[in-house]
Amino acid sequence: MEQYSKKEGENPTYYPPPPQAQGYSNTPPTYNYNNYATPPPPPDQQPYYHGEQVEKAVRPSSGWKDIWATILWLLNLGAFIGVSVLALRTYHQNSSSFGSVNSSTQYSGTVFGTGAFQIFGLAAVVGFGLSFLYLLLANAFPRIMIIVTFIGSIIVYFGVTIYYFTQHYYSAAIVFLIFSCLYLLAFWWWRSRIPFATVMLDTVCQICRKHPSSIVAGVISLIIQTAFSIWFSLVIVGAYQTWYSTTSNNARLNLAMVFIVFSYYWTSQVISYVTHVTLSGLYATVYFLNDTVRHPILGSFKRAMTTSFGSICFGSLLIAIVNMIRYFLQILQNNTDNPILSFLVCIVQCIVGCFQGIFEWFTHYAFSGVAIFGEAFIPSARRTWNLMKDRGIDAMINDSLIGNVLFMGGLLVGVLSSLLGFIYLKAAQPAFNQEGGMTPVVVMVCFLIGSSMFSTIATVISSGVATTFVCLAEDPDALRRTRPALFEKIRETYPRVVQGV
Repeated sequence: MEQYSKKEGENPTYYPPPPQAQGYSNTPPTYNYNNYATPPPPPDQQPYYHGEQVEKAVRPSSGWKDIWATILWLLNLGAFIGVSVLALRTYHQNSSSFGSVNSSTQYSGTVFGTGAFQIFGLAAVVGFGLSFLYLLLANAFPRIMIIVTFIGSIIVYFGVTIYYFTQHYYSAAIVFLIFSCLYLLAFWWWRSRIPFATVMLDTVCQICRKHPSSIVAGVISLIIQTAFSIWFSLVIVGAYQTWYSTTSNNARLNLAMVFIVFSYYWTSQVISYVTHVTLSGLYATVYFLNDTVRHPILGSFKRAMTTSFGSICFGSLLIAIVNMIRYFLQILQNNTDNPILSFLVCIVQCIVGCFQGIFEWFTHYAFSGVAIFGEAFIPSARRTWNLMKDRGIDAMINDSLIGNVLFMGGLLVGVLSSLLGFIYLKAAQPAFNQEGGMTPVVVMVCFLIGSSMFSTIATVISSGVATTFVCLAEDPDALRRTRPALFEKIRETYPRVVQGV
C-alpha cells in the first residue's frame, strides 16, 4: 500500500510502507523517497479521487488470496441451500398449522409450528431495532453511550437473573448472576479508561458523519444479516418438522442442527467481515489521505468482494468453529437443572469464552491488515501483529474500552432477544413446548439472532477503531496531521507509540 505523507515545511511526498517484520527503534523509520519522479501537487491543488481511483493512493498487493476458503464456503452455502429446500418443503406443507405440528418421521412428535417462526422473526426485528438505535445514539452521544452500556448491562443482567430465579430456570439464572457481578467489578476497574475511549469513539463517529457511506454500508449489512437470520429461523423450524423423532435416536436431526448452526455462524461472520474489510479500507484512506478522496468505499468494497474474499472466508471459518464449541456448551448447560453441573459447565464456558474473545480480537485486527496490506489472512495477521507490538500499540489496545463496550452491547441485545423468546413461551405455552423441552432451543436461537444483528452494525464503529490502531502502528505522523486531538491524547497517555514523531 502506498501512503501519502506531508510534514511541516516539506513538500508532499509518497513513500512505501516499511517491509514486513521491520522493527521500530527509538528513531522514526527511514523511507526511500526516490521511487517517484515528481511529487504530487500542493495541498490546495490536490485533486479528488473518484471511486476506484483511490487505489492510486492506497494500493494493496494484487492477486486473489486464500481461494481454497472461498471454494469451501461456496460448497457450504450450497449444502445449506440443499438442507433449506428439504426443511422448507415440509414447513410449507404445515404452514397452516400455527401452534404445533407433528414431525414427518416414523416416530413423529409435536414440534415447532408457524408460531415458532413468529418468535424468531420478532427476535430479528427487535435485534434490528436495538442495534440500529445503538449506532445512532453512539454517533450522537459517544461518552454517554459508553457509560450507559456499562450500567445498562449490569442492571439488565441483574434483572434477568431475578426473573429466571422466579421462573425456576436456575441454570440460566446462575450464568447471568456471574455476568452481573463480573461487569459490576469491570466498571469499577475500568472507569479511569473512559476518557481515552471517549476520544477514540468520538473520532470514529466524526468520520462516520463526514462519510455517511460508512453508516449506509452498516445498515445494508444489517438488512442482509436480518434476511439471513429469518431464513435461518425458517430452516430451524422446518428441520424439526422434518427430522424430529420421539425416540432417543435423533441422529438425523442432531446432524442437521449441527450443520445448520455452523453454516449460520460461518455465513454470518462472512457478512460481518466483508463489511469490516470494506469499512477498514475507507478508514485507512481517510487516515492517510484525510479528505482528498471521494467515495473511497467503492474501491474498498471491490477488493473485499474479490481479492480479499478468500481471506475473509478463512478467518470467518476459524471464528465459526470456536462459536460452535460455545454453542454446544450452552446447550449442555440449558439442558441440565443440576446446579453443580451447571456451575462446572459455566466455568468451562468462561474459559472458552476468554479464548474466543482473544481469538476474535486478534482476527479483527488481522482483517484490518487484510484491508490495508491486501495480503492473505495469515501473512497479514503476522504483519499486523508485528507492527502493533513493535510500536507498543498492543498495550494501548488493551486499555481501550470500546471493544469491551461493543461486546457488552452485543450480549445485551442477544439477552433481550432471548428473554423475549422465553417470555413468549411462558405466556403463550404453545403445544410444542408443554414439557419445556424446546425452551433451550428457542432461547438460544433468539440469542444468536439478536447478538448477530448487533455484531453486524457494531462493525461500523469497531472497524474504525481497529483500523486507526493498525494505521497508527504503520505511520503515527499521519494521525498528527489528520486527527491532532486524538494524536495529543495518545502522546499524553502512550508516549512510546508516537516516539520520534
